[in-house]
Amino acid sequence: MKSAHLFCLIVCLLFAAFVHAQEEESPAKDAQIKQQVLKDIKKTCTPQRKQSDKEWQAMILSSEANQLLVKNAITAVKRDNLDGYWAAIGQIDCMEDY
Repeated sequence: MKSAHLFCLIVCLLFAAFVHAQEEESPAKDAQIKQQVLKDIKKTCTPQRKQSDKEWQAMILSSEANQLLVKNAITAVKRDNLDGYWAAIGQIDCMEDY
């Protein structure tokens, strides 16, 4: 009887570990989501002057408000909240005056 209980306990622990491993977000996936967010921001905020993607991203992310909105957009993607995603993208300051 004890061996049956021990076996059930091991199976439950392995299942819990498997589920936890599936929920973990990889840094590569986070970076991919961030790049997609920045691409969508670029569609919304077309740069007025010629600059590289890195320069444009640095300009957009220089604002703390924009950084927070990008984080909100990333969170919305992870939660499959399309309305929240586009709401965050739409609030980004395009920094056209800079």
